[in-house]
Amino acid sequence: MAPNLNTVDHIVNEIIAEMPLDDRVRTANLDENGLIALQKGLGKYLWHLIDNQTEIVNENLLADCIKQSGNETLDEAEAATYILKEIWNRLRKTHKLRVVK
Repeated sequence: MAPNLNTVDHIVNEIIAEMPLDDRVRTANLDENGLIALQKGLGKYLWHLIDNQTEIVNENLLADCIKQSGNETLDEAEAATYILKEIWNRLRKTHKLRVVK
């Protein structure tokens, strides 16, 4: 059974949980330019997850993206970018490499 992806938090948690640790660390340490490259690979995976959901789940997810982003004209492609940035931001808080003295 496919996971419930009604909200941005659910889909972000699902994707992060499925990412291997080394991918999480690499993603966390990307800069803004690296994030663009991430959109090509992870974006396809994200849309695969979303496409396997019901229409109502997709509508709810888009509505949550609009609500969280504050952008009322957000379309599906922009919503995917928003979700990827949320993944990146969350991983930067939890998996970013730091210098230890």
